[in-house]
Amino acid sequence: MIEWCEDSGLTPLVAVNAELPGVRVPQDFVEEGRITLNVNFSAMKQREISNDALTGYARFNGRSEMLDVPMAAIEALVVRETGEGMMFPNDADEAQSAVAQRLQDEIRAVTDDERDGAADEDTPEDEPPRPPRGRPNLKLVK
Repeated sequence: MIEWCEDSGLTPLVAVNAELPGVRVPQDFVEEGRITLNVNFSAMKQREISNDALTGYARFNGRSEMLDVPMAAIEALVVRETGEGMMFPNDADEAQSAVAQRLQDEIRAVTDDERDGAADEDTPEDEPPRPPRGRPNLKLVK
C-alpha cells in the first residue's frame, strides 16, 4: 500500500505504537506512546519493507535516525493529501480512536498551512470563477 501511494504521487504516513517491544524510533518525538512517520521513499533512506518490519533512516531535526518498526506496531496508514487511510486491527478501541484523531489533526494542520500559503493569491484554487452579476447582455450578429 505504501508503494501504491508513492506510485500515485501521494505521501504515505504511518501511525506507530512506539511502546511495543522492538520498536526503534526517536523517543523525543513520541507523544502519548505514538509517533506518526512519513515513510515516503524520499523521506527515508535505505528503506526496506518486509512482512516483518519497516526499517530505514529518517531525519529528525537534522539528525539521521535509524527506524525499526515491526509491522505489528503499525496502527494505521493514511495518505497526507487526502486524509484517507486504513486502520489496522488493534485490541484497544480507545487507542485506535486516539490515533485516528491525531492523524486527522496532523492532516488538518498540513491543509491549513497549504491554505495559508494560498491566501496571498487573489482567488483560491478551489473556487470556480464567479459569473458576472446583472442582466445578460446579448448582441445580434449577422
